[in-house]
Amino acid sequence: MCRVVLRLLRNASALSGCVAVIIAADIHAQSLGNCEEKFSFESLRAYALSHSPSVTEIDRDFALEVARAFDLEVLANPEVSAEQVYTRMNIGGANDAQTNAALSQPLRLSNFGKRDRVARLMRSVGDVGKRAKLLEFNQRLLVQYANLYVSQESERLLSEGAREAQALMAQVEKGVRQGLLSEGAGALFEAERYRLEALREGVAATVSTSRSELSVLVGTECRVTAESPPLFAPLPAEDVLVQKARASDVSEASRTDLRRRLAREQVELSRMDAFPVMSPRVVYQHTNDGGDFVGFGLTVPLPLWNRNQGENMRAEAEERAAEKQREFLAQGGLESQVRNLREASVRLQKQVDMYGVHVVGAFKRALKSEERLFQQGQGGVAQVWQALRALNEARMTHLGLVASAVSMRAQLSVLIGEEV
Repeated sequence: MCRVVLRLLRNASALSGCVAVIIAADIHAQSLGNCEEKFSFESLRAYALSHSPSVTEIDRDFALEVARAFDLEVLANPEVSAEQVYTRMNIGGANDAQTNAALSQPLRLSNFGKRDRVARLMRSVGDVGKRAKLLEFNQRLLVQYANLYVSQESERLLSEGAREAQALMAQVEKGVRQGLLSEGAGALFEAERYRLEALREGVAATVSTSRSELSVLVGTECRVTAESPPLFAPLPAEDVLVQKARASDVSEASRTDLRRRLAREQVELSRMDAFPVMSPRVVYQHTNDGGDFVGFGLTVPLPLWNRNQGENMRAEAEERAAEKQREFLAQGGLESQVRNLREASVRLQKQVDMYGVHVVGAFKRALKSEERLFQQGQGGVAQVWQALRALNEARMTHLGLVASAVSMRAQLSVLIGEEV
């Protein structure tokens, strides 16, 4: 009895050891990036906002803009100078040490209000820019996710098409053995099968590339799998979208107007900074005859060569570019872009629906009909092969249109300033 118990204990210990090894191997595999994560688009976006290096870079850019604004508005540090000199000469009793000290504060004309206004605008531009970049990141993530889903579906449909071709090839080979069909008939389906398998290998490579790009974008070491296609509500009317674009402070029009205002303030700032830096100072002097003196001074560099011309030219160029963009959008450019992108999105979605419902559906019915006729001995091999090939091509075209429709909708969202 004791031997049985000891044997059971040894087996249990060995089993627990195996389980520990399996768990450790699984953890090690995950640490090497051999894990797989299935995401819907919403769950992927939530994960990316917490883990993506791109989001961290957006935060970094905003912090840099805030730092630039702080550097612009803060006063230059005051300067202190002090010296004490001694003499070993006997100058009629006036041989005490002499002390000189001065406290100065460099100032510009722009320190009196202008730099504060420019700094506030820089912070506003940085904040709006951060939100615009987050919107662009979300739309880029949407396009990448849709591309991965389309690639996965393409791989699945090509595998399905290859199996259909193989099944038809088996039926044709049976007819060849019975002398009812020529060997060329079987070669048609053999070629179609291998053509689809070759296409599948290329699509599998695209799937791996898309997963790699999406993993970097999201910030995960696991392989990303798109669980379901992204879903969209119907697009609002054109006038609603234009109103949204004008109301949103992260739309292209609002950002352009804000950049123009900042550029104009920077032009005025560069002109004010053409005046030299003034450094008023308080001076204290102790002379060797025991006298103490307090006074005031002013240091001004002579603006003979550098009068801030370079900064002025840069700021004026920025203002001209921003003004031209604002004029374009204000004179109907915004409405035109919204109208064109909305129309393109609507038409692409109609094309997707037509291909998915009518084209692919009709080719499916055609293939079933030709297969039925062939099995009844009333149809030809060429008709079945043509229907199979047309169905596979229609499926691939449909998936490509899905990716194009998602990309166009993402462009419209970035223009509007919110996801539509």
